[in-house]
This record gives sequence, structure tokens and C-alpha cells, in this order.
Amino acid sequence: MRRSLLTSLLFLACLLGLASSASAHAVLEGSSPTRGAELNSSPGHVDFTFNEPVEASLGAVRVFNTSGDQVQTDDLERPGENADAVGASLPADLPDGLYTATYHVISADSHPVSGGITFTIGKPGKDASAFTQGKTISELLAESEAGKVTEVAFWADRWIGYLAIALAVGALAWMLLIWGPLSNTPGIDRRVIERRFSRLILVVGLAGLLASLMAIIFQGAIGAGTSFWRAFGSGIPGEVIHTRFGTVMLIRSAAWLALIGLVLAGRGRYTRPGPLTILACLAGLVLAASPAFAGHASTRDPAWLLVPSDIIHAVAMAIWTGGLVAMLALLPAATRQLPEPSDRTGLLTRATRSFSAVALAAVSMISVSGAVQAIIEVGSVPDLVETQFGRAVSIKIVLFGILIGLGFINRNRIIPGLVRRLERSESPGAPGNRLRSSLRIEVILVTVVLGVSAALVSYPPPDAIQSGPASGAVEIQGKRVEYTVDPARVGSNEVHLYVFDDRTGAPVPVRSMEVSFSLPAEDIAPIEADARRAGPGHFVVPSAMLGVQGEWRAEVAIRLSEFDEPIAEFEVEVK
Repeated sequence: MRRSLLTSLLFLACLLGLASSASAHAVLEGSSPTRGAELNSSPGHVDFTFNEPVEASLGAVRVFNTSGDQVQTDDLERPGENADAVGASLPADLPDGLYTATYHVISADSHPVSGGITFTIGKPGKDASAFTQGKTISELLAESEAGKVTEVAFWADRWIGYLAIALAVGALAWMLLIWGPLSNTPGIDRRVIERRFSRLILVVGLAGLLASLMAIIFQGAIGAGTSFWRAFGSGIPGEVIHTRFGTVMLIRSAAWLALIGLVLAGRGRYTRPGPLTILACLAGLVLAASPAFAGHASTRDPAWLLVPSDIIHAVAMAIWTGGLVAMLALLPAATRQLPEPSDRTGLLTRATRSFSAVALAAVSMISVSGAVQAIIEVGSVPDLVETQFGRAVSIKIVLFGILIGLGFINRNRIIPGLVRRLERSESPGAPGNRLRSSLRIEVILVTVVLGVSAALVSYPPPDAIQSGPASGAVEIQGKRVEYTVDPARVGSNEVHLYVFDDRTGAPVPVRSMEVSFSLPAEDIAPIEADARRAGPGHFVVPSAMLGVQGEWRAEVAIRLSEFDEPIAEFEVEVK
């Protein structure tokens, strides 16, 4: 066990610094109407096109008038039947005025992406001044977010779903691998264990089924930027069903129904291979594989490596987690049936030895598959501390190390103690009590690990955020400064800067712009960059030489008048 732990940690430490490629968030490539367009009449629809397919549900595209009222129809559109575009229809008789269109979609890596544009119809007249007293694009986008309550509830739903999968798959494996060879022990009524197993699968199966169905609603609420209850009472779940995530959740729900039916039909008799056992194992495999196709693994490169690694990781973790619970919840029902203390000690010793061997194999698979995923998805050791995703991975690594330590104690201290008690024909005694306490602690820790995993899938991997081009926006004095740094890598970078009024979305008249870049971590003083006018409120730095890896700080001095020169600052990671 100690050698396995050291090998795994060295493997992880040596390879975490290797670079890897990955897909980033969806980036808006264009819109119709274009940003700031001046139209003579209603365009009939608003479309947004991205650089990759996006998932969207009802409410993903919203268009507001100057009073803050939504004017789009309720139907989500896919212009040209393209998965990388979303849109919404508009009434043909929209009155003259300023309009703000926002989007809130889910990128291929399962994370929300939002933004907005403004356009005018006819002569806005008084509407323009009224709009300046209304809500900004940033405020409208904030209102389109689902909210913390919905986000936390979605995390809890994922946690319950992961825990249910782990318990069901692990308990099934325990029945087949551990209890099977022990089920014919004299003096034991194995029907007691089988009934307990059936009740366990029924409870966790119903919980997993409910969590899977609720996940469809939660995903729709996050994508549409609304609450769970509003999403539940609308057509949003029907839209989500047709997305990749929704399809995976439906398949997972079907697998739950199949597993529940098979276990009830087999009356819990899963101690040896047979048709029902094989079908139940296939249903369990589908459940364990579903997180890989609903999360990061299936949308990132290299998917051919990440998907199998994620499945192996989930299966091994389930065997370990469910086995721990089975040792606590199922095995005591068998030992209590044995009147002789030595018989109870013998059964407990044999079961613990068998589970220890299975757990050791599971730990090895978790170590290797976890290392592969960390190498690809984290990318570097600093990211383990500096990013939300990396910190979640770090917490999992620490908890995993504690669990391995407890397993080492079980294998090298508690089991030998049970063997000595068996040799003296004594009851399990103190070693049995220590084993029970250790198993309880392990179950608690594994439950926390699954909770961290449920949070982990909501964070974008570091390289998905940092891989160029890098873009973002900052607000200063009622102005919205949007920037793009391409390719955000060492060497020459092209920088685009746009300045908009945050209320009207109109380009801001800028007299001139001064741009400089510095790298405080390396004591690189500000380097001036040549910013050239490219259009109303639009400046371009054709060649910003960012010659060192690190987090560069940009300062943008925006000359609006002789006495007004706000300075916008932003940071960009150059790889």
C-alpha cells in the first residue's frame, strides 16, 4: 500500500507540469443585428453565433426595451439549424427605440457563457434618454443568472446523484466479489443479506433516479438564467432533453429503472454470475460512465484518453465507496447470525481480507486515472492553488491521501489483530471495534470527496480559461471596456479594445488611447504598446510583445476629453 501511494504521488508530481491542449469556453463570433446597429424597422429576430456548439433552453436569448420589458417570443431558435447559433423572434411591429439583447448559453464544457449587445430601431427619440436611467447591460446579465440558491441546489443534486451511483455500483460489486464466496457459510441465512441489499438498491436507486430527472431542470435553469421552480413550470426541461446533457440524464434515468427492476426481480441474489447479474452489472456500468459524458471528459482533448480514464475512475471509486458502506450495512447482519465468537471473527476476517484486496486494486486504478485527468485538466502545479478547479483537485488529493492512510492501518494493524483473535478462537473484540470506527470515518471522507467532485464539474479547468485568445470586460465610470488578446501566448499578440456605454451599448467617442503591459511577478516595468484606431470606440494593438509567461497586467488610458481620462486595468495569463 505504501509503495502504491508513493508511486502514485511521484507519478502525479512528475507529470503535472506537462502542457496539454483543451477546448475553451464558447466565444461569440457574431450577432445579427450587429452590436450598435441602427435599423429602420424591426429585424424580426436576434441571432448569436459562437465558435462551437452551445446548449440553450427557453430564455437563453432575451431582448429588452427601454423599460426593461422583454419583447422576444418564447420560442428558442436555431438559425440555419446550426448547433453553434441561437436566436429569438421579435414582433414585426416593434416601436422605435433602443433595445438590449442578451444571451445565456451553456458551452460544450458544461459551463455558462453570457453577454449582450444593443441596437436601435428608427429614431429612439425620448426613449434614448429614458434608457440612460434604466438598467445597464451588466445589470441585465446579472438578472439573467440563476442565482446562488439554484447553483447550490444543483451542486447538492449532483452530489446525491454521484453518491447514489457509488453506493449502487459498489454494493453490487461487493455482493458479487466479497459476499459471493462467503454466502454459503454454515449458520447464515443469506436471504437476510439479500433483502438488505435489495432495500439498499431500492432507496439509492430512487434517490438517483430523482436526482437525474431534477438535474435536467437544474441544467435548464442555469442555461436560461432562472430559478428551478420557474424552469420546472415552463417548457425548459423539454428543450434540455434534446441537448447532450439532457440525453445523458435520460439514459442515466433509464439505467436506474433497469437496475431497480433487475434487483427486485432477482430478489437480491447477486452472489454469482448469471443473466440477471450480467444485466445488472451492465446497468451499473452505464451509471458509472454517465458522468464522463455529461461533464468535461467528453468535450476536451484528448477525449479518447479522458473518457476511458473518467469511467475507470468512477467505477473504481464506486467499488471502494459502495464496498465500505456494504461492510458497515450488510456484513453485520451476517455476523450477528453466528452464535460462536470465533465464527464471527472468522467471517469478519475473511470479508475484511477480501475487501482489502479489492480496495487495493481500486486505489491503484483511482491513482492512475486521477493522475491522468489532473495532468490534462490542471496542467501545472501553480494551478492547483490559484484556480477554483485546481483547489478542488487539491482537496481531493489530500482526502485521498488520508483515505489511503486509513486503508494502510486496516491492512497492516487491524487485520493482523483479527487474525490473532481468530487463532485464539475469540470474538472480534477491540480490532473489530477499530475496524468499524475506521470504516465509518472512511465513509464520511469518501462522501466529502464526492461532494468536492460535484463542485469540481461546475468549475472550468484552468487551461479552458487561459487558452487563447483571452477575452473579458471591465467597467469604469459607466463605460464597458471589452478586450481580446490573441493568442495569449509568449510572443507577438494582437489586442482589440472596445469601449461602450454600459447603458446604451453605443460605442463611446474616444479621442485617443494609451496601452501598456507589465509583469509584476518578474519585475517587468510597463511596456508601452502602439494602439491604433480601428473604428468608433475600437482600438487595435497590432503587435504587443509579451515575451515571458505569466500574468500580465494591462493599463488602458482612455482619453475622452481634455479633462477626462479614465484608466481601465485587466490581467491576462500568457502561456
